[in-house]
Formats: sequence, structure tokens, C-alpha cells
Amino acid sequence: MANKAWSARSVVRDALSVDRSKLAAGAGARAALGMAIPLVVGAATGQLLMGVSASVGALSGGFASLQGTYRSRAGVIVAASGGMALSAFVGASAGHLLGPGIVLTAAWGFAAGILVAFGQAATVVGLQSVVGLVVFGQFSLGPGEAALQGALVLAGGLLQTLLVVAIWPLRRFPAERKALSQAYGVLASHARSLAGSPGRLLEPLALQGLDATMRDPQPLGEAGDMVAYRSLADQTERLRLELARLSQARQHLQEAGDEGGVRDLDAVTRAAGGLLDRVADAIGSGHAPSGLEADRQQLREALSHLDLLARRSGDDGSGWNEALAREARDAAQALAGTVRSVVRLAGVPAGKGNLPADPGAELASLVPRRPGTEVLRLGDRLEMLRANLTLGSEACRHAIRLAGTLALAAGVSHLVPLGHGYWLPMTVMIVLKPDFAATASRGVARSLGTLVGAALVTAVLAGLRPGPDALIGLTVGLYWAAITLLFANYAAFSICVASLVVALLAFTGQPEVALAADRAVYTLGGGFLALVAYLAWPTWERAVVAERLATLVETDARYGRAVLAAWADPSGPDPARLQRARLEARLARSNAEASVQRWLSEPSSPRGGNGAGLSPEVARGVLAAVHRYVRGVLALHAALVPSGPPHPEVAELASQVEEALSAVARNLRTGPGHGCLPPLRSTQLALAGGEGEGRGPSASVLATESDLIVDAVDTLGHLVGLRPPGEGLASTP
Repeated sequence: MANKAWSARSVVRDALSVDRSKLAAGAGARAALGMAIPLVVGAATGQLLMGVSASVGALSGGFASLQGTYRSRAGVIVAASGGMALSAFVGASAGHLLGPGIVLTAAWGFAAGILVAFGQAATVVGLQSVVGLVVFGQFSLGPGEAALQGALVLAGGLLQTLLVVAIWPLRRFPAERKALSQAYGVLASHARSLAGSPGRLLEPLALQGLDATMRDPQPLGEAGDMVAYRSLADQTERLRLELARLSQARQHLQEAGDEGGVRDLDAVTRAAGGLLDRVADAIGSGHAPSGLEADRQQLREALSHLDLLARRSGDDGSGWNEALAREARDAAQALAGTVRSVVRLAGVPAGKGNLPADPGAELASLVPRRPGTEVLRLGDRLEMLRANLTLGSEACRHAIRLAGTLALAAGVSHLVPLGHGYWLPMTVMIVLKPDFAATASRGVARSLGTLVGAALVTAVLAGLRPGPDALIGLTVGLYWAAITLLFANYAAFSICVASLVVALLAFTGQPEVALAADRAVYTLGGGFLALVAYLAWPTWERAVVAERLATLVETDARYGRAVLAAWADPSGPDPARLQRARLEARLARSNAEASVQRWLSEPSSPRGGNGAGLSPEVARGVLAAVHRYVRGVLALHAALVPSGPPHPEVAELASQVEEALSAVARNLRTGPGHGCLPPLRSTQLALAGGEGEGRGPSASVLATESDLIVDAVDTLGHLVGLRPPGEGLASTP
């Protein structure tokens, strides 16, 4: 019951909370202009209804214009407008007929459901197409008139495309500057937070928008500036890695009781955070960084103290403290070097000359694209489509559920004697999502928004009977508000959209007050129907959460094995392959954390609710242990020197870590009680003992971080019921 109450509260909270950082007033103004033009032109030429049809295409294109960056944004607008135009033609031709209307709505719903597998932009295209089908399905037009409606809708969408493209020459890298400024602001805050939260990692999706932006650069920008922005984007990965290494070094000094060293590292992170803040401000404003001297001086002093600490530790003969001090100094110097490089790079787009020499450019150029962000070719899309046309696919199950529910809604809307029956399938399409939490929160927000918006505007229009000019102003204003609020608050957005649809339909005839009640009935019915459909054939997260956690463990096993193998033979690994493994591990962590969060928000109690008998406590414990494991692996990755001495004895530990994590993943899938752990601790102790003397600071880094890795793996084994070493083989069920 506690979980249910928490879920209900979270649904209401999500429906009512406003994220002011996601208000999009500028995009709303551009989109509203695209909608106003056809309405004004239609009114001026005496063809207002044709202008309304074109404005529907502009409406669709405006919502689609919130996806993508440059070319990708234009492509999404064209795709959404084309889908809406085709849907308008088909809907106006046959959507009003009972049998064909039901079949077409189901087919459109299935296609829209499958499109969720291709990402948010494709989902928007599918949503707009279904809405266009059901809205234009209320009209009964001949082929010629239906084709004209489709052409007008397409023209409105293409107008939005032109407005988006027209601003490219007028603005200098706006998307790149915004994404980079936000990314460096996040890194600055993370750097400063390390003093109070040692061991903290940056959230997996903290920089998720940056790579997509950089893959779709300003088409009319100067090549030299674009190289500088690309280099700045690459440096975010280096900073992320080096901050993780420095955080580990700080924790080691704290555990050793070296308060002076801890204070110096805190000074380094504060100074680095200040410099990165100024870089973020400079990128956002388009000016060279300024006001740097105070943070630079603090950084120099802290580095000087750390260097003195390392030399004094070497003089007193205490090898372990010397190794910790050297690791802290090296981590701080690596971070400081990257920050200095970033400050220089930040001045290039502001007109400070040619791209400066960057000591990390060779490493940065090897950073691959983040997994899941590659541009898909046609063959890749067809392969993804084939892979999702199976009941094992969440997208396919959603598509079937959506198609069936929309068909039922379309049938009911034809048979029930209430006006504007399209409102029922439209509500179903907007509310029904692939997961329960989104369906529930959308249902609440959509119902509240429509009840308020549709009822209020219907009553106002029925009472005031505004003329065309006032109606145009109201429509454009509501559209601006809807675009502005879309990502900030869905309930407020729903109020605006419901009001907007009523205002658009008022151009065909002033609404009666009775229609407000009809729309309220359809809205509540659509939300209820969507929830019932989900509960009747659910895609519960509890069915897949164990698999997501197992995938996380396996992905991190590959990353850890690759890093440890690189320590065994530093000349062997490909830096790009190591980076790719790290990014894959980050993506798996993001997917697993989101899956656990969705699972815990489902209405039925998650305890024991999946095939592997996974409990919330075990799931949270797995995420925490993986977090510790990744901290150790990241520190080793950051400290890896390609020209450093080999440590061939690490190969055995690498093999055992991979073996243990494979067993953990297997038990997550099948349930606890299968197999035992390899002797990780004895292997690690032998490694630490053999590396402790006379092998340089890298040996102590390896000993310390491998201790953390083994502790995390042992914890994972305990959580999933693996027996301690000596009670069997890890591969034996």
C-alpha cells in the first residue's frame, strides 16, 4: 500500500509541477508566427477556412520543431507535416465511415506505436499523424476536397520549416553554444560538489543533449568555429573522467587522515568549478572568458601544495602515503591541464584567433559517439523495425495495445450520440504510453487540462461570440502558450491545447455550451479507456527490470575487463575501444536506473513481482554496488598511462572479475542461489602485496582501486546469493 500511495502522489506531483528551466517562449513565438500567417492571409483573402486548414499543418510543424537541432529539426517538421497531410487526406476521405474509420484508426495507431522504438522525434511524428486522422475524420469530403485539405496542411508545415531555416544565417551557433554552456555549467557544479559529496559520480544523462547537438552542426557556420566547438564537446568527456579520478584520490586521502591534502584537493575542485563556470558563461554569451585570475591563482597554489605534499611524503620513507600523495597530485594536475585547455578553446569562437594547440586533442579525437546516438541509415531502420515486430518487443506490445484501444475508441465515437466524437480517440492517443507511470501521469494531466481548458473556452466562445480577428488572436495566443509550456508542465500544456482545438473548430461554427459537457465526457472516457487498456494487457516494468540490471552488470564487466587488461598490457588496448566501453556502461546504467524507478512507481507491490524474485532492496543494492565498482574502474581508466609499465599479474584479476559479474548477471535473471564467487579477495591481496614496493605510484593506484572493485563485486555476489569462494565453481548452477 505504501508503494501505491507513493505512486499516486508522484502522479499528481508530476502533473502539477512546473520546470521553469524548460519554458520555451522563444520557440513558442516562432511557432505562433507560423500559425498566424495562414490565418491572417486566409482572413484577408476571404478564404479563412483554407487558412485554418493550413494553420493545422503549422500547428503540427510547430510542435515537431521542438525536436532536433538544425537539419534534423527541419527533417522532423517535414516528416510530421507530411504525416499530418496524408492523415488529413485519408481521414477526410474515409474516416467518417464506421468500418473504414475503425480500420484506419487501428492501422495508424499500430504504426505510431511501433515508432516509439525509433526515439522521441519519431514518436512525435506518429502522434501528429494519428491526431490528424481522427480530427479530419469528422469531415466527409470528396477526393478532390480531401486532397486540397492535405495540401493546405502540408503547406502550413512547410511554412514552419522555412521559418526554422530562415533564422540559421541570423544566429551564430545558438544550439551549440546553449548545449555546451549547459554542459560546462553542469560540470562546474559537479566539480564544486565533490568537496561535500566524495565518491559522487555525475548522473549518466547529465550531458545527454550535447552529443546530439554536435552531430547536427550549424549548416552555415564557419568551419574553424565548428572545430573549436567540437573540441570543447570532446573535452567534456575528459573532464568527466578526470573528476571521477580526483574524487577517488580525495576519498583515499580522507581515509588516510590527510586533512591537508583533502583541503588542497577541495581547493582544486572549487577553482576548477569557478573556471568552468566562466567557460560556460563565455560560451553562452559568445565572448572570451574573463575574470579568471582569482580561480587561476587558487588553482596554482593548491597544485603547489599538493606537489610539496608528494615530495615530502617521498622523503619520509612511508611508501603508502607517498603513493596516495602522488596520486592526488597527478589527478589534480591532469584536471588542471584539461581545464586550462578548455579555457583556451573557449576563446576561439569569440574571435581570438586560430585553434590553439591542445595537448589532449589526440585523445579527444578518439572519443566515439555515445551509444544510441548514431544517425541510422535506411537499412538500419528497417533492421530495427524487423527486430521490433515481435511480442517480445515493448514497442510492438505498445503498438498492438494502442491499435486495439484506438479502434474501440473510434467505434464508440461513431456510435455514441455526442458531438465531436473524435475527442475520444484523440485523448486515448495522447494518454496511452508504453509504461504505466507515463500513462497514469499523462491521464491525470490530460484530464485536468482538458476539463478546464475545453470547458472554459467553450463557455467563453459560446457567450461572447467573438469575430474572426479576435478568434485569430485567441488561437495564436493559445498556441504560443502551449509551445512555451510543453516541456515545463503537461497539465498547463493540456489546458492550452484543449482550448486551442476548441478555438480552431470555432472557425467552422461557434460552439454551443453543451459541447463542453460532451468533451468532458470524452476526455474522462479516453483517459479511463487508456488506463484500462494498459491494465488489461500491461507491459509491467517488473517483467524486465531484472534483465536491465543484468545487462548493466554484464556491460560493466566488459568495461572493467577492458580497463584491467589495459593495465596488464598498456601498449595493447585501443583508447577508442576503452572510451566506447565506458559510454556503453554509462548508457546501461541510465537504462537500469530508469527501469528501477519505473518499476517502483507501478501500482502493484514490486516485492517478489518478477520471475527472478527481485526485491526493491536488492535492486537498490545492486545499483549502489555498481556505482562503487564504476568509481574504481573510472579511476583506473583515468590513471592509465599508455607508455606506463605493464602489470601482467592483473590479467588474472580481470578474468575473475568478469567471471564473477557474469555469475551475478545470471542470478539476476534466474534468481538467487546459483554458483559461487571466484577467490577475488585473495587474488587482489596478492596483487596489492606484490605491487606495494618499488614499482612507482601507479602500483598503489592499482592496489587501492582494485580493492574497491573487489569489494563492490563481492557485495554484488552477496546480494544475488552467490556462495563465497571455495564452496563450488562460479560457473556451476
